[in-house]
Amino acid sequence: MPTEDPIIAFARDFSGDDAAIVAAAERYLAAPPTDEETIGFYSAGDWPPRHRAFLATVTLLDGKEKLTAVEDKYSYELFALWAEAGVIDPATLPPAAKALFGPLIDGAVPDADAAAYRARAWDSYAQATAELEAHIAARGKALLSVDATDGDTMLFALVAPAIADRWRNRALSEHQGYRAGVRAPMWDRLWAHLAYAMRGALVAEDREGYPPGTPRRVEEIPFAA
Repeated sequence: MPTEDPIIAFARDFSGDDAAIVAAAERYLAAPPTDEETIGFYSAGDWPPRHRAFLATVTLLDGKEKLTAVEDKYSYELFALWAEAGVIDPATLPPAAKALFGPLIDGAVPDADAAAYRARAWDSYAQATAELEAHIAARGKALLSVDATDGDTMLFALVAPAIADRWRNRALSEHQGYRAGVRAPMWDRLWAHLAYAMRGALVAEDREGYPPGTPRRVEEIPFAA
């Protein structure tokens, strides 16, 4: 039997086998959209056909709340969104994750010890994000990044571990050397977005780069087959 196109398989797995979403992905592949509203990304109308089909599928998944999207200037809201959705439990977060992300969940980054908080954020970010992934896994889901473009919005997916194992670090399309697809959580990009949104609060004004131990995005992930 013929193998299902990876974009269709992606739509099936990440939608929970939603027939309408799978059918839409099939339409996008057969006739890649050219309008930016369907594709969901600015100036994407003349991008490669397969890339447009993948982006439109991602946009649909996001619109149907199968993904969590967060814009760079609001990136600090991600943790509160996860708490509200029951993805994480603020009360039982491991120590480093609780110390770093607890204030973001509460919307109360401390003023009295702001310098200490910034230092702790820099020193513990890699550990805190690893703890956060483990905390989510212990609650039955695996966290992934859906890496559509290098723009200002990040997309995250929460899926069953078997689905995560199938899709983690697999590309689905490419444009100008940028491989779009599914990745392990892109904590490096999230840090850059947090630094943009919270410079002076989470990140010292003169602090550049990434906290020690932060995993970095690797471009050359293989294409899903």
